[in-house]
Formats: sequence, C-alpha cells, structure tokens
Amino acid sequence: MTKPSAELRVVMLVANEVTNDSRVRKEATALAEDGVQVTVLGVSSTGEQSREMLGGAMIVRVVVPFALRDERKLRRAKRRSRRLPLLGYPSRETFVARSLRVRAALTEIKADSGQAVAAKRPGAVGSLVFKAGVLTRLTRGAGWQLVRRGVRVRQGVGLAVDKGFKAGWRAYDGVIHRITWPAPWRREHPEAIDLELAFGDLIDRLEPDVVHAHDMHVIGVATRAAGRAKLRGKELKVVYDAHEYVAGLSRYGARTRRFIASWANHEREYIGQADRVITVSPAIARTLTSRYKLDREPTVIINSPSLSEVTADVVDLRSQLELAADVPLLVYSGGVTKARGVETAVEALTHLPGAHLAVVCVPSTRIPSVKALQDLALKLKVDDRVHYVEPVGYETVVPFLKSADLGLIPILRYPSHEMALPNKLFEYSLGGLPVLVSDMPSMKEFVAETGIGEVFETANPVDLAEKAKLLLSRTDTYRERLADPAYQQEMSWSGQASKLRELYTDMLGRPIAPAPNDGHPETVGRRLLIGPVNSAGQAWQWAEALTREIPSIGAESLTVGDCKYQFGVHRSGSDEQYREDLRWQLQLTAWTLQNVTHVLFEAGRPMFGQLPGQLWDQDVPMLDAAGIRHGLVFHGSEVRDPARHRAKYQFSPFADRSDELTTRLQAANDLLREHLVGYEGPRFVTTPDLLEYVEESQWLPVVVNAGELASTVPVMDREVPVVLHAPSASALKGSAFVDPVLTALDARGVIKYQRVQGVPHSELMAMVKDADIVVDQLVLGSYGVFACEAMAAGRTTVGHVADHVRDLLPTELPIVEATPDDLAEVIERLVAEREEARKIADAGPRYVRELHDGRKSVEVLLPFLGGR
Repeated sequence: MTKPSAELRVVMLVANEVTNDSRVRKEATALAEDGVQVTVLGVSSTGEQSREMLGGAMIVRVVVPFALRDERKLRRAKRRSRRLPLLGYPSRETFVARSLRVRAALTEIKADSGQAVAAKRPGAVGSLVFKAGVLTRLTRGAGWQLVRRGVRVRQGVGLAVDKGFKAGWRAYDGVIHRITWPAPWRREHPEAIDLELAFGDLIDRLEPDVVHAHDMHVIGVATRAAGRAKLRGKELKVVYDAHEYVAGLSRYGARTRRFIASWANHEREYIGQADRVITVSPAIARTLTSRYKLDREPTVIINSPSLSEVTADVVDLRSQLELAADVPLLVYSGGVTKARGVETAVEALTHLPGAHLAVVCVPSTRIPSVKALQDLALKLKVDDRVHYVEPVGYETVVPFLKSADLGLIPILRYPSHEMALPNKLFEYSLGGLPVLVSDMPSMKEFVAETGIGEVFETANPVDLAEKAKLLLSRTDTYRERLADPAYQQEMSWSGQASKLRELYTDMLGRPIAPAPNDGHPETVGRRLLIGPVNSAGQAWQWAEALTREIPSIGAESLTVGDCKYQFGVHRSGSDEQYREDLRWQLQLTAWTLQNVTHVLFEAGRPMFGQLPGQLWDQDVPMLDAAGIRHGLVFHGSEVRDPARHRAKYQFSPFADRSDELTTRLQAANDLLREHLVGYEGPRFVTTPDLLEYVEESQWLPVVVNAGELASTVPVMDREVPVVLHAPSASALKGSAFVDPVLTALDARGVIKYQRVQGVPHSELMAMVKDADIVVDQLVLGSYGVFACEAMAAGRTTVGHVADHVRDLLPTELPIVEATPDDLAEVIERLVAEREEARKIADAGPRYVRELHDGRKSVEVLLPFLGGR
C-alpha cells in the first residue's frame, strides 16, 4: 500500500552543524512542508548533542568524537618528531631543563667555595684541607663546564639535524601531496569513517525510507546504511546531493591535490550506488555523468533564496555602513580565501575613484585572510573605501545586501569554479543587484542568457573596474530584467523546491503530498505537556483539570513504562522506547517543539529519552532555544531526603542507613540536588511535607475525581468492618508495621483485613468504595493520592500526618492520626466509636472537593502558564 507523505521518513546527513548550511535547511523544510518526516543529522560543534525544529524538520546535532581523524594527526606528528639518538634533544623544554641543571650545579660550587673560605682553619692542616677542597671544586667545576659545552654542542647539532629533517619532510610533503594516485580515502580521510561510526547506528534506529547525503563526506555513510537495510529485507533509497564538483575543488592550505583526489575517490566509490544524484549547476551535472558513467544525469537544484527571504525586515548594508545613497557601493559576500579572488576587487578600487567595496566576511572578520586583505588595501591606499562586515543569518542575506549597487563574484580559475553557479549569484540577483562575475564558463553562460550583469576577465582588476563602471552607468536596465516575475519565480527557492519534490516522487513511485486533515487541527495558543512519569495518574488529572477549567489552554500527559496500574494518560511509551528507540524519541521531540508552549518535568526525569545518569536538565537547552517555558514537579521519594527525614521522624523508613533502598534513594537525592542548583524554572511538589525538601517550591495539590469515587456503601455499618491497606510501595508506607497489627485484629474478629497490592487502579477503587476503614501510610508523615481517594469515597481514613504538616493546610484534615505505636488502639477505638468514625468519613468528600478536585491545582499552575 502506498504510504502517505506523513508516513515517509527521510534522514538527511551533513558533516557540519547545519546552522549556516542554507541548502540543507531549505531542502529539509521543503520536504517537511509536504508532510514528510524529516530528520537532519549534523555534527555538534559544542561537544553536546542538541535538537531543534526547523519548519517541521527535526535537526539533531550529533557528537562526533573524530577519534580516527585525531589518531591519524597524532601518528603523523609523532612520525615527524622522530630523531636519531643523541642528536639534539627531544624538545626545547628538555634542552632548557638540562641547561638549568648545569647552571644550578655551577652555582652550588660557587656557594661551596664561599663556605670553605669562611670555615678555613688556621695552621698547616687547615691549609692542606682547604687546598684539597679547592682542587675538588675546580675538578667539579671543570666537569660541569664540559657538560655545559656538551649540552650546547648537542643542541647545535640537533638544530642542524632538525632543519634537515624538517626540510626533508617538507620535500616529502611537497611530493606526496602532488601524487593523486593512489589516494586512498580511508587513509587520507579517516573522518569519513568517524562519521559512519557516529551516524550509522542512528540511521538504522530511525528506519527511514530515504537517506539524503549532503556532500561527499557522508555519501559512504548513506550507501552503507542502504546495504544494511537490505539485510533486514527493507529497501532504503539513497539521494546524493553534490554541493560542488569534488574533483575540481580549489586548492589552498591543506587542500592539496592528494587531499582533493582522495575525497574524489570516496565519491567515486559510492556515487554509483545512489538512487538519485542532485547537484548545483548543469556543468557539474554533465561532468558527473561523464566522469562516473552515471545511468541518468543528476537533477540540477540551484541553491537560491526563497522570496520570503527577499522581503525580510532587516537593517541593510548601506545603512550599517552609513553611506549616502549616491555613493557607488560594490559588495562581495562569502568566504575570504585566495581562491575567491577578493584581492582583485580591492585592486580594482584604484581604478574606481569614489567607489566603495563592502566585504561580508564568512565566517568572520577575525580571520588571517581578512587581515591580509586589510594589509593589501592599506598598501594600495584604498583602505578608507573597503569595509569588512560580519555575516548575517542566511534568511536575511538578500535584504541585507540589496542596498548595494552591484554584487561581485571574482572567483579564480579552478575546475570546480568553472562549473559553479554560486549561491551568492542568486542572493544578489533576487535582491535586485546586477552581478559582476569572473569569466568562469558556467557563470558566463548564465549571465549572458539572463542579461542580469557583466563578465570580466579573471584576476584582471583593470577589466573588473571597466565592467563595474559600465554596470554602474546603466543599473536601471539590469534591475528591470532582475525584477521580471518569470525570472524571480524560476530562480527563487519555490521553483527549485518543486524540482526536489518531483525527484522524490519519481524515485519513490508515489507523489509527495501532505496527508489529508484528520479533522483535529492543532491547538493554537498555550499547551502544556506533563511527564514522563504520570505518578498515580496525576499528570493526566492535572491536564484534564486544566482543559476543563480553562478551555483555551491545551494540556497533555505522558507516561513511560509498563502502565500496570492503568491510569489515564494522553501519550505513552514503553521503557524500551524511552531509553533506546531514537525514532520514538525524535517523534515526541518534534511534536513537542511544534505544538507545546510549556513543559513540566516529573521527578526530575528528562522528557524525550533517558540514558543512565541523565536528568531533566539535558532537555533544557533545547526547550530554551525553542522558547518553551519549563518547570519541575516532584511527587515524593525522588526528592524526600532520607537523611533529613530520618532525623525528623521516629518511624522513618530510612532509619537504617545501610539499607539498599535508603542508600539508593540517598544517592539519587544527592545527584538531583546537584542539578537543581542554578535551575531557574518553577518547582512544584505534590504533598505539603515536600515543601521543606525543595527550596522555593509551591504545593501543587494532587487531584482525584470525587464524583467517580462517591460510594453508596454505608460506612461502619457492618458488624465486622472491612479495613483496607493497599500500599504502592510497602517499604515506604510502613506495611511492616501495619500488617502484623491488622492481621492480629482480623484473627480476633475485630476487623476483616483486606491487604492488596499491584492491582489495576479501577479494581483498587472498587475495593476502596466498599471498605469501611482505609489505612494509608504510617511512616512518611504526610498524605497523598491514595488517602485523597479514600476520603473522596467517604471512607474513614487513617494515617500518620505530622503536626507541622497539618499546620500547613488551609483547613482541618479528616485523616485519623495513627503511628506504629498506637495503630491497634486507633482501629479498636474507631470500631467501638462508630458514630465518630462516620463523622470523620463524611468530612472526607468535602475536604477533597475543596482542595483536590483540580480547581486549586489549576490556580497554582496558572501563573506558570501565563494566567487566564
């Protein structure tokens, strides 16, 4: 059966952090707008994984250790530092240390001489001893002087040999970097394998239908993923997006012939396995087809701006430079390297009196190549007319540049440049700027066909100046052609995005189109997500109370785990999905970033998946970046400090410090408190006793459905009352004290003891409504959901709520006080004084309606949610 777009999954790969890669961002957004589930895997530049949404596409920045690349660099450095034994010192530090030891020894001899003079004894014997000492010190001094001379000689020989070694390595590098065969990419570019190790498993876990590899670094990762998919009986399509002509990359710095050839070999090995190939210009498409004997010519998708980028509101370049409208302004925007030919533009200013040149420096004005450009401008005495500008975001490039008079592309002659149609060509032209380009064949052909600018001879500043004068004299003519709606539509991103959709449609054999609306539009406005614990169904209850009391606010709960108690929940996932299923995690993340405005983390756990040791704060940077407010809600043991509880409560379940549960909870508490330091979001606690354990916290009352829990069974009417004890965690509820007492009373016929644990919530509530007395906990000193349910059902409720906790409550709490010391006495009194027990039971529903039916909880949450 054909999948609708919403079920199609595409994983895009790129070996950068995605932020400034406009092509990746636009292609991902284009597919996501058609309902495709798009995940972009990029490389984190911060050393931490991050996620963000981009127009419906999920961007995941992965930490790539690059261990193989760095190990190769280390081996290379060690190999070049090897020297023959005794010829010089291993390092300058060793030479300096040896020299200092010699100096210290000679200083010590001088000090000994002074001491000897002072201690010289009179007489023949004293004179003889002194002379012997002098001879010894002279011998020692001569020896150390020889050592000093030896150190200098060894260092001198070492430096001479070192120069020879370095010259030899330079000669070797000069030769080897010119040898383009063989140029094995696995040896020259192990970072391609690093990317495989980082991305490969993630692709397998996401189970996409298509892997779209951007640029040559990741084409191998994509095709190998397709190979592994075949082992699972699944067909995985591969799209290779060639951003440039790899074999013709410009050479500078570390980009040697061998460097380029080895990346080209990487491309050659895998390009034939791609189902479709995309590139950026017709010339590159033709060359790739010929070079690699491709079955079909690559589809050309130009990396042009969208029309929305053209109209974005931004302070323009001319305003930033404070130049008058009549000052001729040329602009170059892009990387500042030798290959880009910006020096030609600077030199041309000597032939363009009065004209100014703005260089928008990518990635920054603070790089050595910009300094070299500044030095050139100073030498030519045009430095007052050259401006160096920091780049702006890709979405505002076009409106930022459009106030200039013409856009420059002075790139020098390299094979890749000869075939290129650079991004800036379309950024300039869609912004209404006539273009002045060097005579690279592809650009020359494009400018001649469209008539949107002029062409100058590469690296010729005089010709550049002449063509600039021509452009500046007739800008209106060029701007009229640039304003043609047909040109704007064809060259804008919307026209290119259509080609991308057509390619995917043809490759998959089915149209790419948005899934039909299911009649449930996404809520506009505030939406709260509470999870991932849903302890005692409270996340569900708070969410339901919010939507019931404030219909304009959406709210949903999330629970992960086995859900054995079957509480209500809006969204759920298994433990395996939460901890290991990347696809589930990213789908939840994408939904949240697109639809949620507020998040409440339960129990300090992260919302979108958890590895050992991770807490909620791993999700905070992503939510902050998305503008989503967040807070914490604690239910009990995760934040109730065992040490403090032990010191305050006689029957604390944490009395035994060596107990396994106590030790584990103490460690978890300590870790959580470390993470709480500095957290600025609101903190809520569900029981009043927890206020003393969490600084600056607010009580968020638990919620129960009083209407559903109302019981028609009379209380304390049976001859032998039914007493129910149903602990969620026996050790924390004091069951070890409760069970023997109630079992003994049952044996005597005073009560009928009903002990249950682990049953579904609905079954437990039926038991509560049928009981006469419900015993909650006896050791924690507070009350929670189960006690509220018992009170709502009109049952006589027994438990230990400490006096200082009762004092925090706004009204009298109808829970009969009992401790392990007096539980038997309390139960027997209730059985004997039944009318009093009934009065306490009757007060329970009123108390719950006042504090625990959801209205009070909504009041507490509203300030966090921005009020009514």
